[in-house]
Amino acid sequence: MKKLLAIAFLSLGLAMAQSIAEITRQVQANMERSPWEATVTGKVQLPDGSTQEADFRLQVIPGKEQLARVEFKKPAALEGNFVVISDKEVWNYLFLTNQLIIQPRAKARIEGLGFNLTDLGDFEELTQRVTLRLLGEQNTPAGPAWRIGGAPKDASLGFASMEILVLKSDPRPLSITLRDSSNKVLADLNLTNFRRANLTPQTLRKRPADAEVLRRN
Repeated sequence: MKKLLAIAFLSLGLAMAQSIAEITRQVQANMERSPWEATVTGKVQLPDGSTQEADFRLQVIPGKEQLARVEFKKPAALEGNFVVISDKEVWNYLFLTNQLIIQPRAKARIEGLGFNLTDLGDFEELTQRVTLRLLGEQNTPAGPAWRIGGAPKDASLGFASMEILVLKSDPRPLSITLRDSSNKVLADLNLTNFRRANLTPQTLRKRPADAEVLRRN
């Protein structure tokens, strides 16, 4: 009997592993079809510990270019800032000082946040840095969604756990929640107004011509 139960649990574990692998494959294939953009809103915790409203635009060119741009409207401390993320480096533009800080992607963070969101537009990279598991399903205003939980493989991401809702009918993230080791919410973000867009690398890399460029290793 114990042997049968062990086989049953093993089979269930394999089925869940196959399910999460298939879901991530579907999401990545869908997100790589063409450039896209979305509005990201919700709450984020800033480095000083305060929680504020978030509102920013996310633009992504998938595939060989693999380029993403994040433009901040809220929180107020980040208004006017933008971030450009490529496979090799991250540009942080700081509006108040008119500075563009360029760092290797492996070491970069988004300035002004206490956690790392540089993989938000790259689901494949996210799955490589976070161990994911399928938690179940949930109904949302957009339709049924998969609930996916995750834990970072190293502490550099600045959070201890993650939960993502992925729309089943059009596999793409609907929301993302990040928590610290004491289960406090660091970010609770919703992705809305998703649409395919005619984006170019030149558009995503646009920056003020007079910005001071600083490179950090």
